[in-house]
Amino acid sequence: MFRSFFSHLAAVSACFVSVSLCADPAEGRWVTIDDEDGSQASVVEIRVNKEGLLEGTIVELLRPDDKGKTCEECPDDFKDQPIEGLTFMWGLEQEGEGEWRSGQILDPKSGSIYKSKLDVAEDGQSLEVRGYIGVSWLGRSQQWLRYEADGVAINH
Repeated sequence: MFRSFFSHLAAVSACFVSVSLCADPAEGRWVTIDDEDGSQASVVEIRVNKEGLLEGTIVELLRPDDKGKTCEECPDDFKDQPIEGLTFMWGLEQEGEGEWRSGQILDPKSGSIYKSKLDVAEDGQSLEVRGYIGVSWLGRSQQWLRYEADGVAINH
């Protein structure tokens, strides 16, 4: 009986370890790159929530002039919320490893909410995030870079 218990315990432990080792490559911290001037704008944390959907939160604004800003132009519950700490991307559904679709993304500058999709590059060091209206080709994309512990994005 004890042998059976311990073998089940070992199997359950192995499942937990394999799940944590096999997190989706989109999860983690990323540095957003401003598509107008190419500067590093913010650090975002992307994670899979308990419903299995991908969401992103702005954890730090990198430009000194942006520190302390609120979402002045944003609608509804987002209005006047601090941008740092704001969950601005939500509801993305996994289509494949590193491929997420059918979500929404908020642009804190304009207050507009767009449909969104996200793809992790093959090397896992960048993502393409696309916000769009209606169909995917009516929108714009940004490349985000994997965040490193020293606070610098990896530039490959």
